[in-house]
Amino acid sequence: MQDKNKNSSSFYLLSLGCPKNLADSEKLTGTLRLAGLEQASGPEDAGTLIVNTCGFIEAAKQESIEEILNLARLKGKKKNKKLLVFGCLAQRYKEELKKELPEVDAIWGVDAAAEIAGYLAKGVQPENGFFRLRKEKLPVFRPSTFPYAYLKISEGCKRRCSFCSIPLIRGPLRNFAPDEILKEASGLLKTGIKEIIVVSQDTASYKFKDYGLKELVKDICSLPGDFWVRLHYLHPSGVDEKLLDVMAGQKKVVKYLDMPLQHSEPGILKLMGRGVHGRKSFGRLIAYARQAMPGLAVRSSFIVGFPGETKADAEGLIDFIRQTGFEHAGAFIYSREDGTAAAKLQGQLSTAVKQKRYDQFMSAQAEISLEKNKALIGRRMKAIVDEVDGKTALCRLASQAPEVDGVVFLDGVSMEEEKGIKPGGFVRVLITEAYDYDLKGELVK
Repeated sequence: MQDKNKNSSSFYLLSLGCPKNLADSEKLTGTLRLAGLEQASGPEDAGTLIVNTCGFIEAAKQESIEEILNLARLKGKKKNKKLLVFGCLAQRYKEELKKELPEVDAIWGVDAAAEIAGYLAKGVQPENGFFRLRKEKLPVFRPSTFPYAYLKISEGCKRRCSFCSIPLIRGPLRNFAPDEILKEASGLLKTGIKEIIVVSQDTASYKFKDYGLKELVKDICSLPGDFWVRLHYLHPSGVDEKLLDVMAGQKKVVKYLDMPLQHSEPGILKLMGRGVHGRKSFGRLIAYARQAMPGLAVRSSFIVGFPGETKADAEGLIDFIRQTGFEHAGAFIYSREDGTAAAKLQGQLSTAVKQKRYDQFMSAQAEISLEKNKALIGRRMKAIVDEVDGKTALCRLASQAPEVDGVVFLDGVSMEEEKGIKPGGFVRVLITEAYDYDLKGELVK
């Protein structure tokens, strides 16, 4: 009887999609734990199964459906389990999911943490756009094992990129109050977090009254402790020399610029609704950033196979990434999303053409990344330890963001305290080998 009660008050949460989704999942997890529910180690041991869905592109939608069905099959084999679904896909296709997935007990969209917690536990009330337990502070959940956490500073987006469905799902831009953000950042650091990753749909657009991203970055860095600060998702229209100077002037801000450019050719960027940018303006901005922050790692993401993209456009994009030499770059195959302006454009490309251009892009970037990594061989660098498994540790340099970039493999180490090899610890490593995306090193003093 005791085990049955324990199971009925436990939950398993599967988070899909981007780090912004993960930030939502972590906060929901914190709320549920404060409400008295226990986080299960796996879906088999949980009384409630929860899926945070992604609906950004077709591949993400399919993954979300497949994972829901996997958990639905598990639910069918076990009595008294509940299956809950929320997030982007659920926000956009709630009625369709209700009809097609009767195995799901309840469905919510985004911004539904208080409702979900209230469904599972009493005493949860929403307050000022955040969710709180009565007489409790904003819950902070530290991801098990890993020393980094995502700090979400806003919801929604004010941009109207023609390919993007996010504004249709998450609505207009709503920036969170600085004092709430700083409280959460402080709480994360107190739990042992050593890297705060600032995220939103468009981080560069953050502004609360007269208080902007530059002020927020300075205030986060002023919090006590030895930790890294990393900024994700800076729309190029919001990045200027003043912001780059602030990033360069804060020792806790890693030398890392994540600026999704989406394309290099002005004609395609115009169709994308990305403004009047192009390879020249992007090049000037990146050159200034590298001058302001020597040793800077630049990450970007691009879309290949956009409607109207010619062979010359695709070749121009590859020429641009070769000239710029991105330390990290990824590509998405264009996905025709319902309700977006790009879905109505002429010149939609075939699946075969889009796949070929994606393969060409990734092949070129692998070559660039390998050369960048080879240049690090022989260097002694500071790294943060993410995991230790036996005698192998997974570390990251400041130039490597978790989950999207490569790692540094360290062999012949242990969890011994005196060696400093433990998750969340900062160590010095000598880079000894380089691969397309990862590195190998050894521990040094």
